[in-house]
Amino acid sequence: MSYRKICLAVALQRYLDITPIAARLRELALAIARESGAALAVLSVEAPVELLPEVETMGEKLERFVEPILQSDLEVHSELREGRPSREIAAFVREVGGDLLLVGSHSKRSAIDVGVGSTASALLRELDEVPVLMVRPTADEQDRAEELKIPRYPMVFPYG
Repeated sequence: MSYRKICLAVALQRYLDITPIAARLRELALAIARESGAALAVLSVEAPVELLPEVETMGEKLERFVEPILQSDLEVHSELREGRPSREIAAFVREVGGDLLLVGSHSKRSAIDVGVGSTASALLRELDEVPVLMVRPTADEQDRAEELKIPRYPMVFPYG
């Protein structure tokens, strides 16, 4: 199948650095876009709270995440939004005309994920017209992401 616009939703706000699953998602999105000749649209959704002062801004982190994509010959658009990730991601995919969404899924779920439903499953319900490719982190990627979490960062809805 050929795609015109591939959307990549990546969680950056809870972490001190780009997580291994986010980097793997970026490489997968690049590979599919190259094969399809598609443009890429990258989104990260920031929870409406302040990051710790010594941590880079979300805008800076998103720019650093997108840099390898910019070095390719693909068309790329990136955007940072604030709000509930499932709503913002679904709206973004529709607004940019995405015909494929790549998103990470967390295999270790917290009690709040079970109680309110994960962002990944909410996206499956929201985007029934767009294929959603969910990539689960390996155990090593999950452990590394835990090590990169910002201490005392408020609970948000993770999505890759």
